[in-house]
Amino acid sequence: MQMDWISLLKAQQTDFLQRVKKPRTYDLSLLESQVKGCHTEIMAFWGEPLAKLLELSRQQAEVLAKNPPPTPPEYPEPPDWTIPFPTYFQQQAQDYLLREQIVDRIITERLGKLVKKIPQDTLQNISLDDEGNLSGESKFPYVLKENPKLSIQVYVADGESFNGIKKDKIRWSVTQEDLRNHQVLIFLCLFHPYTGKLGYEKQSIITGFLPTNQIEFTDPKIYITPSNLLYAGGLSWYLESLIGKKETLPVINERMIETIQTLSSEHCLKSIIGDWECWQTLQGHTRGINCLAFSYRCNNGNSLPILASGSRGETKLWDLSKGELIDTLSEYPWVISGLVDEVNSLAFSSDGQTLVSCGADSTIKLWHVGALDLIDILHKHNGMVRCAAFTPDGRMLATGGDDRKILFWDLMQRQVAIALSLDDTAAHSLVLSRDGETLVTGSYRKIKVWRTSPQTGVKSLKDAQPLHTLMGHSHIVGSLAISADGKLLVSGSWDQTIKIWQLETGELLHTLKGHRDRVYAIALSPDAQIIASGSADKTIKLWHLQTGELLGTFTGHGNIVTALAFTASGEMLVSGSLDKTIKIWQRS
Repeated sequence: MQMDWISLLKAQQTDFLQRVKKPRTYDLSLLESQVKGCHTEIMAFWGEPLAKLLELSRQQAEVLAKNPPPTPPEYPEPPDWTIPFPTYFQQQAQDYLLREQIVDRIITERLGKLVKKIPQDTLQNISLDDEGNLSGESKFPYVLKENPKLSIQVYVADGESFNGIKKDKIRWSVTQEDLRNHQVLIFLCLFHPYTGKLGYEKQSIITGFLPTNQIEFTDPKIYITPSNLLYAGGLSWYLESLIGKKETLPVINERMIETIQTLSSEHCLKSIIGDWECWQTLQGHTRGINCLAFSYRCNNGNSLPILASGSRGETKLWDLSKGELIDTLSEYPWVISGLVDEVNSLAFSSDGQTLVSCGADSTIKLWHVGALDLIDILHKHNGMVRCAAFTPDGRMLATGGDDRKILFWDLMQRQVAIALSLDDTAAHSLVLSRDGETLVTGSYRKIKVWRTSPQTGVKSLKDAQPLHTLMGHSHIVGSLAISADGKLLVSGSWDQTIKIWQLETGELLHTLKGHRDRVYAIALSPDAQIIASGSADKTIKLWHLQTGELLGTFTGHGNIVTALAFTASGEMLVSGSLDKTIKIWQRS
């Protein structure tokens, strides 16, 4: 009897499709249940509400188009096509943003008491084909309010009319990754706008839903059609039933069991890796942790090991000697735009007195660590700022982000001294060598290496070309580290690999494979012996820098490991995760 509800909703879906197949299906009443309080599959937008959505989408698209993605490889060129790609992209972005707004209104209207939206990077979520046209399908993630561990994916596919549903021609693509990451899939069909009796109108049909445990396939991707779905009228009931199960699911901040695997005592590299234990788990962040930075600060003549951790809207400072929170640097009073203000990157000056935080609101915030005060807000980037690093003398700060520029700030003058263009891609990571003579940036599939002049420093970068453009990764290079002697570069990528490069020649020395999902974080031990990597597979792995051999694996985080930092002695490794916790791993 356990599966009776599935049989019932399948039968109701069949009835729904029969109603769609009746004549004159453009008449909305044919899709409305005649029983009071029952589900209505259709939702229409017209008049002033639609006009407001159109205007909001236009405004947001105009901002996005200032920093468009790279021109697609098959985008038409003059004389066949005279529209510049940024102009064409703005229209495609407007169509996407309208789709997003409509989906949000539908889900809020139908399920607003049960679910909430997860913010997305709009530019990354816009899918264009090789000619620059917007894909006819988009995906938007939500979670249950009462059980945030339970993820919901909303699929939207364009359709010409009801005929697409009638003839089972509307389809949505579902991947193996979707099944791993989400527990419930909701499917919408969004019809192309038309002028009807209500004027300019756009309609959407909630076509059905599926629990992922009801889907089985072995191919990388399958296509779902309306006849495959469960009746959408049972969706609210099903989601409410899941709330009652929340105690049986892992809670994000619940104490996870840490496991540590390292080499056997007989292994020749055992002296390098040693033995480790999880010393402490720090809790306090209300959102997933995006970044970490470590520094020593002098306090009454004593060196205090300070850890900074950044999440959405807040930065926390921790005393690592005690494993205690020092204070929270709240960003709320200074958020200067409506964008989600994720703290994407943190960096300490060499003296430990200044902390920099970079965010999604396109700003760089300077904090005085001792006084816990905001010193200044720097704002010259046009788009999300993703990475930052101080020059060794602490006089300049390098920042990079979605506007495809590396800006070097003169911190005395509080202004940009040099702007370095990456030409064709956003900066997802950057690192400066310890002597300040090498700058490396990571982006989509590319790593660029610049050399500065020992005499003029970063000023020599103004008109310089990269010494090397390193190709080898097949996805975003989100983390970089340079060895203390400046000879080796380590890169971590969303392609699930870590690569070790010879900086002087650009030669690829090793490719490290072992993670089962994207690599988000890289850290090098101070003695240049160990690489630590953090991944979306929730593990931390330690590797030998010289040989690339795997030395150990740490587990214990309940979500993506986004950030890693070694302490100055190398005896501690600190990890941050989207599970909202920080773990301190200590060599025993």
